[in-house]
Amino acid sequence: MIINNVILDVLYENIGKYITSDVVCQRLNISRIAVWNRIKGLKKFGYNIESKRSVGYRLVEEGKNILIPYEIKRHLNTKTFGGYIEYYRLTSSTMDESKYLIEKGCQNGTIVISEEQTNGRGRGGKKWISPKGDNLYVSLIYMPENISYMNAINIMFAASIAIVEVLSDFGIENAKIKWPNDVTVNDKKIAGVLLETKSESGILSSAVIGFGINVNLESIPKEIDQAATSMKIETGENIDRTILLTNMIYYFENLISMIEEGKQSRILDIWKQYNNTLGRNVEIISDNESIKGLAKDIDDKGFLLVETKDGIKRVVTSDSLRFL
Repeated sequence: MIINNVILDVLYENIGKYITSDVVCQRLNISRIAVWNRIKGLKKFGYNIESKRSVGYRLVEEGKNILIPYEIKRHLNTKTFGGYIEYYRLTSSTMDESKYLIEKGCQNGTIVISEEQTNGRGRGGKKWISPKGDNLYVSLIYMPENISYMNAINIMFAASIAIVEVLSDFGIENAKIKWPNDVTVNDKKIAGVLLETKSESGILSSAVIGFGINVNLESIPKEIDQAATSMKIETGENIDRTILLTNMIYYFENLISMIEEGKQSRILDIWKQYNNTLGRNVEIISDNESIKGLAKDIDDKGFLLVETKDGIKRVVTSDSLRFL
């Protein structure tokens, strides 16, 4: 990818103008045939590059909806996330790849992204349908300093909030958060967040924040066994996934800074503003137990408080939550 990056640098430096292959050859010390092969590959990624014999190559316009590290870094405006980006056309899941990278020793803020997943998963091990090229499948590796393990749920809330905020950037103003980790539009799921953590002596050592967003799906696959939607279904427009991703990560990093500064109560306040769960009758299935009642509030740990006929139940986790 380093060679591709240099070629893209040259093309962007001269966007709209033809450059000869000799310019690239001299910068990289490679042959014209090698340049031609690389240009073909860049076109397959989606770049609008014109070629003219004896004239050269011209990047007609900036790359759009091209989800490769080069384009992501062009648009990122973050300090922690994005210093290193691991990109896959196909993988089992970005969560699996992230755990492997942590074991090998990766830098804080690594982004793992894939165009397609064969074994994407959501909360409770549920399968996340991951078709090629239409959506976002991303994991963020976060290795904080001196953050309590009890703040893990606030990290998950921060990711959900960031998704709601970025959806608003694209004209979806009515997105809400369904406790604990789904983002919905009119009670139809549009995104989900998954958090997997490790801790030592009550201190969070690493967190992998995985999220999937239904972006340019024109229809919902039959395999999805719940009410769902996509950004394209809601807006009628194709969405640039690169801008969507980089904006979301920017919002997430700002929210994470609140937790690092000890302002996790602010995260809970924002979550409450965006939620669609409190004040509604719910049924929660957890550990083969069914809890029915009115979702009253979340406590300072982010756990759901449900008013049942037997009093207030504090729900720590759930396999599923449905509205009654």
